[in-house]
Amino acid sequence: MKIKKPILTDILYLLIPFLYIESVFHFNAFGFFDIYTIIRIILFNTLVSIIIVFIFSKISFKYRKWIYFSIVLLMAIYGFVELEFKNFLDNYYSLSAVSDGAGRIKEYVIYFIMDAKPQFYLTFIAPIIMLVINIRIIDHSTLGSNTFLNTVNLIFVSLLITLTLDVSLGLGNYLFSLRDTYKNFNNTELLLNKIGLNHFLYRDITALFIESENEIIIKENPEPTNPIPTNVSEPVFIVDDERWINDSINETNEKIKNIDNYLIARKQTSDNDMTGIFKDYNLIYILVESFDYMAIDEMLTPTLYMMMNNSLFFDNHYTPKFSCTTGESEFIAMTSLVPFNDVCTPNYVTNNAYPQALSNLFKNAGYHTTSFHNWYDQYYDRRNEHKSWGIDKYYDVYDLGISFIHGWQSDETLIEKASEYFMNEEPFFSLIISSSMHWPYDSNSNLGDKYLNIINEVHPDYPIEIKRYLSKSMEFDKAMEKLIELLKEKDVYENTVITLFSDHHPFKLSISSIQEHSLLRDRYSEHGEDLTPFIIYNPTIKPHVYSNIMSTFDQTPTLANFFGLNYDSRLYIGTDIFSNEATVIFPNSDWINEEGIFISSKNQFTGNMEDDYISSISLDVQNAFNVSYLIMNNDYFKNRMYLADPIYKEYAGE
Repeated sequence: MKIKKPILTDILYLLIPFLYIESVFHFNAFGFFDIYTIIRIILFNTLVSIIIVFIFSKISFKYRKWIYFSIVLLMAIYGFVELEFKNFLDNYYSLSAVSDGAGRIKEYVIYFIMDAKPQFYLTFIAPIIMLVINIRIIDHSTLGSNTFLNTVNLIFVSLLITLTLDVSLGLGNYLFSLRDTYKNFNNTELLLNKIGLNHFLYRDITALFIESENEIIIKENPEPTNPIPTNVSEPVFIVDDERWINDSINETNEKIKNIDNYLIARKQTSDNDMTGIFKDYNLIYILVESFDYMAIDEMLTPTLYMMMNNSLFFDNHYTPKFSCTTGESEFIAMTSLVPFNDVCTPNYVTNNAYPQALSNLFKNAGYHTTSFHNWYDQYYDRRNEHKSWGIDKYYDVYDLGISFIHGWQSDETLIEKASEYFMNEEPFFSLIISSSMHWPYDSNSNLGDKYLNIINEVHPDYPIEIKRYLSKSMEFDKAMEKLIELLKEKDVYENTVITLFSDHHPFKLSISSIQEHSLLRDRYSEHGEDLTPFIIYNPTIKPHVYSNIMSTFDQTPTLANFFGLNYDSRLYIGTDIFSNEATVIFPNSDWINEEGIFISSKNQFTGNMEDDYISSISLDVQNAFNVSYLIMNNDYFKNRMYLADPIYKEYAGE
C-alpha cells in the first residue's frame, strides 16, 4: 500500500507529539518503560494518528493544522491533569469520576495548579512547538483527492493495527492477565502504566457506554464450606446454607448466581480467643481525618498517646487510598467491599442494600445506631448512604447546630454536640467522622494556628506545615479527652469501646516529612505512607500490640468477632485477623501479606514464595474487585437480605 508523502507527513506531525507527551507522562508517573509497553503505546498512537489524519484529510491545511494543534493541546492538558491528580489526591482519575473529582478540587483550583511539580509542565512543550510551527507555515495541499482509496487505506490499516493491539495486550510474562484487566477496567493505574495515556483515554470513554465484565474465577476448595470445629465448647457462628443454595439453583439472573456460587464456596471462619470479648459493650467507631503516627505525641497529644499505649494497638495496619479517599475509606470500614476505581463509590450506591454493614450487625443485635459529621454533604451523600447501612439517624454540621469557623471544624465541638444524641441510648453504636486534621497545612486556619505557641516550645525546629498538622491533631486530642470525660459522667466509660482509624495519610506532606516526624520510622517501604494507626481502646482490657498485617477491609469482620455479633465471614473481602491471615488490597492491584509484597505494575514480588502462590493470591485480589463490583452493580444483598442475620448455632466438643 502506497501512502502519499503529505499523508505520512501529517501522521508524523501528530504521532511525534503524541509519543513525546506519552513519554513525559510515563516517566513522571512510573519512571520506566518495558519493551511491551513501548510497543503498545507506539501501535495505538500510530492508529490514532492515522484515523485523525484521514478524518480531516479533505480540510485545507490552513484549518487542519489548528485542529491538530488543538488535539495535541488537549492531550497535553489531559496528561498534566492525570499527573497532578495523582500528586494532589494520590490517585488517577477517569471520565466516569471526573465530576466527583472536580467537585473535590474546585475550591482548590489555584492550589491544584500551583502545587504541580515543574516537570509536569513539560507536557506542554509539544503543543508550544506546534504553535510556533503553525504560525510559520502558511499553507499546505490537501492530502489526496481519491476519497474511496483513502477510506480503503484507513480501514485496512486500522484493522491491521487493531489486530496487533489485541495481540499486544497478551505480550509480557505477567502473573495476571492484562487483557482481563483491560476488559474489566478495574485497575486504572495498571492500565495507564501498561497501555499508555491515549489508549487509556480511549478505554475510559468506552467504559462510559459499555459495562465492564467482572468475571469471578472460583478456585477449588477441598475444605468444607462450614467446618464444624472439634474439641471446642464455646459457641461458633454457623450458617445454614440450605435456603441460599436453593435460591442460587433457582436464580435466573446469571450475575446473581455467579455471586452466589463464589460466596458459598468461600471458607467461613470460626471462633477464636477474641470472639465475644466485647459482647454487649457500646462501640464508638471514629474515622479520624488524616490520622497518622505523627499525630501521636507524648507531650502534645497526651490523650492519644495514652489511648495508643493502653489499647489493642495494631501497628501493621494499612489504609489503602481509593479514588474518593475519605468517603471510600468510610465505605470500606463499614462494608468490607472494594470500591469502584472509576467513580466515587459513596455517591453511586447509596440506594443499595447493605445488611452485612457493621452498623446493621449491631442494629440486629438491638443497638441504637447513629452517625455524626461536622461538615455537610458537600462531597458525599452520607444521609442516604448511612441509612442504607442501617444507621437510625445521621447528624451533620447543620443538624448539630455547629457554627462554621475558618478552615475545618473543631472535633471537640463535634463530640460535645454528638454525645447528647447517643450516650443515653445503651447499647449504642456510633460512627463519628472527624474533620479537624483535614489539609491544607501550608496555609493558616483557626485550628492550624491555634496551638502553634505550644508546639514552638516543644518542637521549635519543625517546618510550619508539620506544626499546623500537629496543631490540628491537638484539637482532635482535646476531642478524645472530652469524649472520655463525658463517658465517665454518664457512667458508661468502662462498658464502651473507642475505635480510631484513619481515612488516609496527611495529604500534601512529603513522605520524607512523614518519615522524619513519625513515631513509626520505616515509611519508605512500598506503600509505607499508607501505614496508619488502628486503636481499639477500652479502660478494662489488658493492652497489647498486634503486628498482624491488616487493613481497613478487615475492620468490620474483626470487630464483629470481638463483639460476638451474628455474621457470615464469607460476605466480606476482609477477614477477622485472629482467624485468618489478611491480604491488604490496593486500588492498583498491589497486595501485601505476611509472605511479602507484590507490585503489579512491575510484576514484582518481594518475598520467598513461588509463582503459583503469587498467581493464586493475585487471583484472589482480582476476584475481590470483581465480586465487589458485581455485588454493587446488581444490588446483590437486596436479593439475599437474610444472609446478614445468620443462624446462631452452638456445637459442643466431643
